[in-house]
Amino acid sequence: MVAARRWRVISALGIVQILAWSSSYYLMAVLAQPIVTDTGGPCLGGGAVSVALACAGLPSPMVGSLIVRHGGRPVLAAGF
Repeated sequence: MVAARRWRVISALGIVQILAWSSSYYLMAVLAQPIVTDTGGPCLGGGAVSVALACAGLPSPMVGSLIVRHGGRPVLAAGF
């Protein structure tokens, strides 16, 4: 891949990742009040997002070592 094209692709992927994480991470802060208003009960979504992030973060050292050992392609293909 040409260096200029690689730079564009990497930059675009970085911007998309920032937008995806910010929209998913802050989504519950925006939607919590409408959920409580509509359902009349507590909104447990914020806690669910925190638990999901913890579950994703706990195996990250193991997955990182697998990526170092085997490369990113087979690890991602395996579904880690």
